[in-house]
Amino acid sequence: MLEDQSVVVALFIVAATTYFIFRKYYRGRSHSDDSDDTWPFPKLQDHGIFPYPQGEQSALDERKSDFCRIAWTMTDLLVATPEAPIPEVWKYPGFGKKKESAHREEAEHMFQNLDKWVRDEIKQVDGETSKGLAARMVELLSVSPAITFAMEHNIPLQILQAKYMVTVSRSAQVRILWYAFITDEVKAGAKSGPYVLKLLSHDLNQAEADSSLLYTARRTRETQMCAITAKATEAIRNAILKDEWEALEAL
Repeated sequence: MLEDQSVVVALFIVAATTYFIFRKYYRGRSHSDDSDDTWPFPKLQDHGIFPYPQGEQSALDERKSDFCRIAWTMTDLLVATPEAPIPEVWKYPGFGKKKESAHREEAEHMFQNLDKWVRDEIKQVDGETSKGLAARMVELLSVSPAITFAMEHNIPLQILQAKYMVTVSRSAQVRILWYAFITDEVKAGAKSGPYVLKLLSHDLNQAEADSSLLYTARRTRETQMCAITAKATEAIRNAILKDEWEALEAL
């Protein structure tokens, strides 16, 4: 009888231990990067295509001003090319003079810097620059796509640590990549959010370029955007040097 009770007690202890181990494991998973058990965005999938329309010509000056302000941060606009496939800050002529507001003449000058830079990079890979490429680029190198995306997906407009990246591939593809932290709960003074959103354009170096954006959204424990972009370095490198975009699209 005592032996039977000992067996029952031992089985109970094993069962209880197993229960608490798995309980702790699954609780941990609910807060991991890959879990979507508590996904708070009803209108947002974890990946998809966003049909972002190309902006009107009349809005181009405003986009140029946005682009100029982003470049002036000296931190938020990155570039990656076959000669330098690891993303680095774009160093435009006059880099180092930090400003906040852009007059029309200054914005136009920065736009011309971008136009010359991308033409030179495309020449380096023996490619041709399509008409209107720089205008299509600054449309996405502005705050407009992120705000439009957030509003259409009911995401609070607390978009944090946004990074813009221009990629020029060995086959002269030009794509814009964008990352930012997003949140479902606006908090004063927040520096990051529990989710990261990525937008990726199609090849803009085409006269009739597809203006839709590929996106992914996921939970993250990272609090610094540099850590997010660092994880994508190898995928960015392969996209630029080998035109293998699938891994980058999925990240």
